[in-house]
Amino acid sequence: MKQHAILLTVLALSLTNSLLSAQVMKDTTFTFNQKQIHIQDSIDQINIRISSREGDSYKKVYEGIFSDGKSFERFNVVQDWGISIPFTKRKQKKHTLEAHWAGFGIGVLTLSDNRMHIGISPGFPIDRGKSTEITWNIIEGLLPIFGNSFGITSGFGLNWRNFHLEGNKHLLEVNDVTAAYPAPAGVTYKYSRLRMLHLTMPLLLEWQPLWAGKRRFYVTAGAVAGWNVNATYRVKYDVASGKEFNEVESRGLKTNPLTLDLIGQIGYNCISFYAKYAPVGVFQNGKGPEVHAASLGMMLHF
Repeated sequence: MKQHAILLTVLALSLTNSLLSAQVMKDTTFTFNQKQIHIQDSIDQINIRISSREGDSYKKVYEGIFSDGKSFERFNVVQDWGISIPFTKRKQKKHTLEAHWAGFGIGVLTLSDNRMHIGISPGFPIDRGKSTEITWNIIEGLLPIFGNSFGITSGFGLNWRNFHLEGNKHLLEVNDVTAAYPAPAGVTYKYSRLRMLHLTMPLLLEWQPLWAGKRRFYVTAGAVAGWNVNATYRVKYDVASGKEFNEVESRGLKTNPLTLDLIGQIGYNCISFYAKYAPVGVFQNGKGPEVHAASLGMMLHF
C-alpha cells in the first residue's frame, strides 16, 4: 500500500509534463502502477477506460462514457486495486491514515477577477444561482509523513464545471477572441451554458489527528492539476414555429487546456466541505475574459 501511495505521489508531481505532451492529442493511453488508462475524445463524447494488468494482458475495471445530457459508468473492480467502489465500507485500522480524495461531490460555482475579488467577473455575466460543479474522484492513495498524523494524498478524478450566463447573453469566438454578446434579435435564452470536463490529479497535505483512538477528523490543503478534455457551449430557446432549439453552439472557445486549483478541505468520517480557487484563468491569456473559477462544495467519500 505504501508503494502504491508513493507511485501516486510521483505521478501527481509529473502531471504537468504529461499533460503538456498529451493535450495536442484527441486520444491518449498511458500506464501507471500496472493500470492502463485510455482516454478517447470524440466530437460527441468522452470515453475513459481503466484496465488492470493480469499476467500478459489487461482486464477492464472501469469505463465511463460522458456526453451532453447523459453519462454511463461501470465498475468491475475490487478495492485492493486502488479504485474505490461507491457506497462500500472501507476497512480501516484505528491508528492508520486514510486518504480522503475518492468520492462524489457537488458545489456552487462562481468567478473572480484577476485580483481575487470573488463574485466579480468582468466580461462574463455568470448566473451564480445556476452555475455548479460536479466531482467524481476514482483513484486515491496516501503516503504517511511526519509520524502518523500527516500524509500526502494523490489520485485521479473527473470534474465538470457548468457556467451559466445571465442577461440573455451567449459566448462567441470572434477574431480568435471569446466574449459575451447579446442574444440575436427576437431570441430569449432559456439556457446559456459553458461546460468543461477536466481530468484531475491532486497533490494534497492531509492532517488526521488521533482523537479517542480514532482518526475521524481531517484537514486537507494543496493543489489539484487538471486537463480540460472537453469544453462545449450549449443554448436553448424557442423558435417562431413553436419548437424548441437546443444544441451545442460552439466548442473550445479558447478555454485553458490546463488548470490548477488551490483547495482547502475539512471533514469528519465520510463527509467533507471544500473551498477552491483557480489562479489559472478560465480562458487563455488574451483570448477571453480575465476570470478565474472559485467554488464551495461538499464531498461524500467512498
